[in-house]
Amino acid sequence: MAWGNFVLDSGFDAAAAITKFRAVKLSAAGTVTPVTAITDVIVGFEQFGVSANDITRGKGASVRAMGITEAEANGAIAVGALCTLETTGQVSTYVGASGKRIVGQCVGHPSTNAGDRISLFVTITGALA
Repeated sequence: MAWGNFVLDSGFDAAAAITKFRAVKLSAAGTVTPVTAITDVIVGFEQFGVSANDITRGKGASVRAMGITEAEANGAIAVGALCTLETTGQVSTYVGASGKRIVGQCVGHPSTNAGDRISLFVTITGALA
């Protein structure tokens, strides 16, 4: 299975440095920034990463808003598991009544450790767990 399969990737300005394969949220019209809370409403997942130096040179963020993306896991995640948001922009296995935003489902490449990448079917308008 492929790592990713885009339906909609979109370009945005970056308000701050963004780590590859982590969730981002809107900070202004046409601008994204890393998530900072487990309840943030995401716009998608950064595909390439943007450093502070990149921003000064005019590089923007490429964000996967729909489809299957690589996402950085915060721990073990099994295929089929719903995934929720961490304050770092990583994803974790859904735990009921955690108050975290549901951001998708692991559809391939399960993780065993923090920092592993999974294939995530993105749900940008996910409910709170």
